Amino acid sequence: SLAVRQSLPIHFNIQQDCGHFLADVPTCLLPPIRKTKRKTQKGSKSSINTSGRLKSRVVVITREVPFQTVADFVHEGVTRHAQNPELYERQVCLLLLQLCSGLEHMKPYHVTHCDIRMENLLLVQSQPSNPSASNATCPARLIISNFSQAKQKSALVTADPGTLRNQSRLAPEIVTATQYRKCDEFQTGILIYELLHRPNPFEETPELKEREYTWADLPLLPVRSLYSQGLQQLARLLLTVNPSERIRMSEARACLQCLLWGPREDLFQALGCSSAGPLSGSTASHREATLQNWLDLKRTLMMIKFAERSLDTACGVSLEDWLCCQYLAFA
Repeated sequence: SLAVRQSLPIHFNIQQDCGHFLADVPTCLLPPIRKTKRKTQKGSKSSINTSGRLKSRVVVITREVPFQTVADFVHEGVTRHAQNPELYERQVCLLLLQLCSGLEHMKPYHVTHCDIRMENLLLVQSQPSNPSASNATCPARLIISNFSQAKQKSALVTADPGTLRNQSRLAPEIVTATQYRKCDEFQTGILIYELLHRPNPFEETPELKEREYTWADLPLLPVRSLYSQGLQQLARLLLTVNPSERIRMSEARACLQCLLWGPREDLFQALGCSSAGPLSGSTASHREATLQNWLDLKRTLMMIKFAERSLDTACGVSLEDWLCCQYLAFA
């Protein structure tokens, strides 16, 4: 609901409302209806007045004006994915990274979106004044919208003792809302398939949910680029059937950062520092030193890059640069 969204502090990847109201909107101003009957933000079906030309809609005033949805981006990207899979799948990683960052921001406030789909993810130009932004690797700033299905767990910590006594008689899954806690992670796993032009595995094979499926039961993604196998593994981790074993949104964000900017496996192999299996004390120390050296080098190169950019007034910092800086600053 709007109340849940407005309870969240401002975040770069969550839609912010300046206001909203209910209005009768002329049909000619509404987007075309595709497959299903469109709904208002409250989830109720649109009502048509006696003239048949106006429809009642929730009108939202927002600072960000999206130019398309992620669904539009994916639909337009079919040819690009076939002709330049490396670029397209890197763009997918950058969009997923922004999605994970926005969803991770909600976790401390016990908010679960529960309706992560391509139509609810909007794209906003990150640098409208920069004509070269349209050619950047990162397609756009991603905005999470439509909180009509969102769930918010009330904090029991602030409840008085009498309330806690009543809560003690409820089943654990109701008190802790565990049935929703890892819902966004699961839906993000489905989204990975859809972003890569593959069907939702659970629509294609509905019986999967009726049994304790394993990773082997999930369909394989075609290996088209350097990112394909990493996205396949991330989808499996997010779609793990047991919620307690499913990775958290913060872990998914970290996976995407490593997939985009390294360090890559060959760094460890070149130094004889295997990334699998148990580590001895000396090996662990060697790996830690290797990672620290890698991180220092990447940070230095990023600062040199910014220094060079500062001499060119026509070229500013791109959204991908900013996202990479977040990774290197807090890694």
